[in-house]
Amino acid sequence: MIRRDSAVGWVGAACVVLPTSVCALATGQAIDVERPRTLVVGIPAGGARTDRIDPGRSGHAGWALPYSDLRTEWRVSLGEPVQRGPLVDTHGVTYVVGTRGDVFAISRDGSERWHVSTEARQPGSATLLSDDTVVFVDSDGDVVAVREGATRWRARIEDRTGDNRDNPAPLPLVDGGVVVATTHELAAFDAEGHERGRSALSEGTAGPPLAARGKVVVVGLTGVVWGWTPGASEPSRLAGFGARTSDGAALADDHTLLAVAGQSRLLSLDLLHGEAAVRATAPPGTFIFGPPATLGSATYMLWFTPTIEEIVGVDERGAEVFRTMLASHPAAVSVDGGAGSLALPRHTAPLVDDNGTVAFATTAGAVGIATRSGAELLPFACPPSPAASHAPPVAGLAPLGQDAFVAVCSAGTLFAVHGRSRPAQPKERSSELGARPL
Repeated sequence: MIRRDSAVGWVGAACVVLPTSVCALATGQAIDVERPRTLVVGIPAGGARTDRIDPGRSGHAGWALPYSDLRTEWRVSLGEPVQRGPLVDTHGVTYVVGTRGDVFAISRDGSERWHVSTEARQPGSATLLSDDTVVFVDSDGDVVAVREGATRWRARIEDRTGDNRDNPAPLPLVDGGVVVATTHELAAFDAEGHERGRSALSEGTAGPPLAARGKVVVVGLTGVVWGWTPGASEPSRLAGFGARTSDGAALADDHTLLAVAGQSRLLSLDLLHGEAAVRATAPPGTFIFGPPATLGSATYMLWFTPTIEEIVGVDERGAEVFRTMLASHPAAVSVDGGAGSLALPRHTAPLVDDNGTVAFATTAGAVGIATRSGAELLPFACPPSPAASHAPPVAGLAPLGQDAFVAVCSAGTLFAVHGRSRPAQPKERSSELGARPL
């Protein structure tokens, strides 16, 4: 039996392509007719099924974030450190993969649904397949799939460099399968873990693969953007940012990628025409951190100076449409009393909902929401990470149903934040946005 969880899905040779869906056109999902089973196709709406919520890595929350009166709804200690953000399915179940390879499923009320040890080494970011199977790649190059408290399948990826430390987040396919990436390879698997396509990359990746225009899209270390259809022998060059990017890209619409270059510029890339442009440039002494979060024509980013952390939003012309200060702190001072050197912070990417409310985490471990009226914080939500750690205090954020989000601390605590809904307001006119050039 085939269950379709969205309007897009396929088992066989046909596929309907949406901007953020990918089809394995060469081969379909293998079905053993002697062993009937339910196959779930299509990517269910809602939740946060990938690193950065959706296959486009947009950072756009499908559920409304809380607007005010934040409170901690529940807290759960997982018992091991966490370096990757949480995933959430359509029922509000949160999934977290710990650094020792344990996978946790926490129900909407904060109770443990299940917990399993996979013994995976240094797991990378995970994704949820159509049937809520959790898939990730570990540092040994093993693909691990877990569902309902048991390891469902394992597969091996051969990386020519032997370097799997980055472990980019897998990408779910609309037919229930998955594409996984290592430093220099892409491979597609069906829902049962059978490999159905593999391709080598000519350069390393600068972030996780995403879905755009029916293809798997990868940004290389040089800023070149590659497109791959599972089953094809090799990826094709689509376009290029013209500069090295960091922290991964986000899909703003069906053909526009956004990424940060040099911690100083927000770049856009039109995949239809191959045109790259600088959308915004930070003033001297200010750093931009990606990946950005997108909402229609607006892009939201973390901005950092020696004394201030902010969320800044710009439109497609680079005009500022949003700015809210998140935190302030004293400037660094050297041992001789002079100005200290600026250490770039370990940061957590923000989320944005349809109302333009932004969920964020500060470099000191607070979490909160930012609106045009200002920011509201829950201070000391996560303890600071050790100085030697490369992880921020908050490993990641995800929406958790209406007016709620979930956050996971790098130290191993998962907690839910709830608040009031955004009050009904008349539709804003463009003249009220206060847009001004950067």
